[in-house]
Amino acid sequence: MQAESDSEEAPFEDPELMIDVGNEYLEMKKYRQAVAIFEKIIKNEQGLTHIAKAYNGCGIAYAELGEYEKAIEQFEEALNLSRYLVDFGAKTYRNLAQVYELLGEEDKAKENRERAETIELSQYHFWVAMSDELE
Repeated sequence: MQAESDSEEAPFEDPELMIDVGNEYLEMKKYRQAVAIFEKIIKNEQGLTHIAKAYNGCGIAYAELGEYEKAIEQFEEALNLSRYLVDFGAKTYRNLAQVYELLGEEDKAKENRERAETIELSQYHFWVAMSDELE
């Protein structure tokens, strides 16, 4: 019996794998299972990149469950760690905008869409500038 419980826990020693499992649950529309995985990462992980991704994933799951206030809280936590996100929070701002839109808060939705666009534009300019250098 012990070996069986060890094997169940083994895949979750890798936080990136846990993120992938949580994202798979999102794809399968198993939102409560996704929340459980993402919350485990948030609680136990040391790496801020993984924690930021987990907050964003958890926010998506809560939004899909119609728990918009919890979703907003999770997205805001992810944005507090935005420098650890690959896109510096652009997708998270878009997610937040969608939740505010569902709540009928158009001003907040617009504000978050604009923040996402600003980040995306700055990233575009960065990559264009980097492509102008000789290798």
